[in-house]
Amino acid sequence: MIGNRQDIPRYQSDFYRDNYHRLLRWLLRSMVIILLLIAAIIYKLIFVAPHQYYLTTTAGQIVKMEQKYR
Repeated sequence: MIGNRQDIPRYQSDFYRDNYHRLLRWLLRSMVIILLLIAAIIYKLIFVAPHQYYLTTTAGQIVKMEQKYR
């Protein structure tokens, strides 16, 4: 088997410690990804590109409408 009776608790604690560290690294990586996505959403909300509108004439021409700010 594994060996001494005293070695079994040490192996179990190593197992739980290693899995805890693995879970902690996964959580930290996911938090960084979430923060980057939040920053990208905020950037897109702040720096919105103005809408471009086009109209067509009865002859079929496409004319770009200029947006006037008041």
